[in-house]
Amino acid sequence: MIELEGMAGEHINDVSSKAIALADEKQESVQFKFNETVVVVQPGETVEKVVSRWSREFEESRQRHINSQEYKDAEAKRKKDYADRCAAVMVEKAHSESEMRDAPNPWPYTMEQLVQYVNSLVEREHDYGTCVHAMELAATAAFNYISHKLGVTGFQASCADLSFLQRSRSIKGPFMIVLASDALYPQCDPREKFRKAFDEWQPWLKEEAQKLLIAELKEETKATFDAEAAAQAWKRIKFTTEIAPELIAKAVQDGKDAGFLKGATDTSKLLVNP
Repeated sequence: MIELEGMAGEHINDVSSKAIALADEKQESVQFKFNETVVVVQPGETVEKVVSRWSREFEESRQRHINSQEYKDAEAKRKKDYADRCAAVMVEKAHSESEMRDAPNPWPYTMEQLVQYVNSLVEREHDYGTCVHAMELAATAAFNYISHKLGVTGFQASCADLSFLQRSRSIKGPFMIVLASDALYPQCDPREKFRKAFDEWQPWLKEEAQKLLIAELKEETKATFDAEAAAQAWKRIKFTTEIAPELIAKAVQDGKDAGFLKGATDTSKLLVNP
């Protein structure tokens, strides 16, 4: 019998198709495991038949597990542990700034615990530093309470993290968080991440720059400028970090011709190669 290793993230239909193709090619039984359920495929079988057999065996296996004493004991323990967590008194015991900074993340399971925890932070004496940690601990407690009640995924929680930061800091437009620890690993080079993000931000930067240009022109001239006209003009602008020495020389000469500059003017030190 041939053993087929499935790839993480594959769908049961895809694994079944591979197993059938291998069984037909080798004219031999192929066995694979999907979601802890073993399936044996014979040559000539169809995907629908294999998937149907896997679904049936998976459900039978699940039912055997649910009816087992091991599962019942584990479920009873889980319910007791959850009841104990919900009944626990929840207050923040850390008091100094350093203690509060290093305090574990608060995870209230009930509204009573959340209110109790927040009150334990508010109804105490604070100094300049502990106020900071009182706010972030209270916010973390509320965040974890709601994520628990709504049963959100890790991805949803990460989106909420960034949305909260954007809202609390009044950040307009795209932004990114850079971890210094990423520099310890070549595959996580933060410089490359920033370059990639900066390229992705270009459409937004272009749109916002045009808005600023129109607003500035309107302020200076008291006239109205069409956004489409600004967009067309923008196409003729070339942005670069390079400075042409001949342009500096021309500007100096124009200054001399206009009478603003007199005598020799040394511009050699204006440009320095890094």
